Amino acid sequence: MDTIGIYLRKLRIQQNLSLNDVFDLTGITTTRLNRIERGQVKEPSPIVLKKLSDLYNADLINLYKMAGYLEVKNINERVFPFQNYEVLDNEECAYIQQTIDFFVKKNHR
Repeated sequence: MDTIGIYLRKLRIQQNLSLNDVFDLTGITTTRLNRIERGQVKEPSPIVLKKLSDLYNADLINLYKMAGYLEVKNINERVFPFQNYEVLDNEECAYIQQTIDFFVKKNHR
């Protein structure tokens, strides 16, 4: 698996953007981005990652995980508060969501 710096460099190149282009579009200095891409900055700030995520159209959660700000368990606890969700198919998950929506609407009138 790529480091976050290598991954961000690949994303920038895929977008055909130079370091100067990224600076012009985000305000992230070329020096800072170059240091991140070369692995000299192990944990880019969440704000920098958000700007790059928007520019590169990349998954911000994935970038935060790569930078060490989030772990899968942190996300799963928030997204799926019940156990064994992973064995359900999309239709079953949709049914459960409809049921939750029904109770929320009923209890918060």
